[in-house]
Amino acid sequence: MSISYFILGCWLLNEVSAYQDRSCKPTSADILGPYYYPNVPRRRQICERDRAFHQQRHLLVEGRVMDETCRPLSGARIEVWQADADGHYLFKDMCRGHFYTQIRGNYAFLTLRPGKYSTDPTGRLFRPAHIHFRVVAPDHDILVTQMYFDGDSSLGVNDSCSTCSSDHPDLVVSTHEMCADESGKYCIDIAHFDLVLRRGSGVDVVKDVDDSLPELLDMAKEGK
Repeated sequence: MSISYFILGCWLLNEVSAYQDRSCKPTSADILGPYYYPNVPRRRQICERDRAFHQQRHLLVEGRVMDETCRPLSGARIEVWQADADGHYLFKDMCRGHFYTQIRGNYAFLTLRPGKYSTDPTGRLFRPAHIHFRVVAPDHDILVTQMYFDGDSSLGVNDSCSTCSSDHPDLVVSTHEMCADESGKYCIDIAHFDLVLRRGSGVDVVKDVDDSLPELLDMAKEGK
C-alpha cells in the first residue's frame, strides 16, 4: 500500500473537522471549458497514469457537498478533470474520473497539482492552475465550477480567460502539508474545497465566449 493510499484511507475513516466557519452560500459557477469528456471511470485517484504521478508530491483534495441550509448531500456525483503536471489535457480516462459523496457529504481524491498552460502563441497569457468539477445531486442545480490555488500569479485580472471565475475567493484554496512521519519523505499536500449546491433543476455554469447558451446548457446538463 502506498503512503498516499494510506493517508487517503485515514481521511475517509476520520472526518475532517473544519466546518464551523463554513458558508452555505452556493458555490460560484465557472465555465465548462473545451476539454470536458463524459463517461469517465469511477476512481478516487486521478492522473495515476501520468508518469509524474510517482515522481511528484501528491495532492489530496477533500471537502463536503452541501445544500444552502448546510445539510450534507450524500450520494452526489462528482466528476473531476484537469491538465496533467505539464499543463496538457489528455482525453479518455487520463486525469479524469468520477466518484460519489459519503453519508456526511464528504468526498476526497488523490491527484497531482495541475500545470499551468499558455493560451496564446506568444506564451505570455496563462490560465491559472485549476481542477474542473461537475457536481450532480437530485433536486439541485448541476454545478459546473473550477478550483484554483492561492498565490497563483495568473488569478483574476491576470487570467487569460476573461469569462472564467478565478477572481472568486470561494474557488481559491490554500494547501497545507501532511506527513506520515518526521522524516519528511512521505508527505502530501492537502486542499480543502467545500461545494454548496443550489436547490432547483437547472445548471449553474458560466457561459463561455465560444459557446451558445443552449449548446452549453445541453453539454453541462446531459454530458454530451
